[in-house]
Amino acid sequence: MRRRKARKEEEVSVRNAAGSDLREIVRLWQTNIKTANTAPDIADFFYSFKIYFFVAVCSGSACSGSACSGSADTTNKIVGFVGGTVRNGSGHDAHISGIAVEKEHRRRGIGTRLLTTVEREFRADGFGKVTLEVRKSNRAAINFYEKQGYKRSYFVTGYYADGEDAIVCEKRL
Repeated sequence: MRRRKARKEEEVSVRNAAGSDLREIVRLWQTNIKTANTAPDIADFFYSFKIYFFVAVCSGSACSGSACSGSADTTNKIVGFVGGTVRNGSGHDAHISGIAVEKEHRRRGIGTRLLTTVEREFRADGFGKVTLEVRKSNRAAINFYEKQGYKRSYFVTGYYADGEDAIVCEKRL
């Protein structure tokens, strides 16, 4: 019989992002999402659509490790974020511009909580659907989004800075 490793006790809360969180959001975005977005691009998204940006904050003994970098306070660390935006064009669409959870904190429901939180805000503001892009090669993310009710809509050739194609997914809210 295999014994499971006990995880350090942690609590994770999801809250609206604040201006003081922007540095960690940029770090998480650039570390986990390989896009051409620069820090000023991310800041522009943040300040233009701040009501759709949320962070997952870890507290407890699990937050004293390397996954929780940043300030000397190791009990309240940002371990994930989601950034929503609104796209104008062929309609008025809600869009997930970025979502990431630190590797050490994945598969614990944090991404699901972040996604459902921003979707709830979009729904409350009258949006009927939300879209996002995912790398064609990112099977784990594709599976995650499909479990959350997203459907593949179409491909964008060469979407990412390194030339990789994106799958555009959408979900009815």
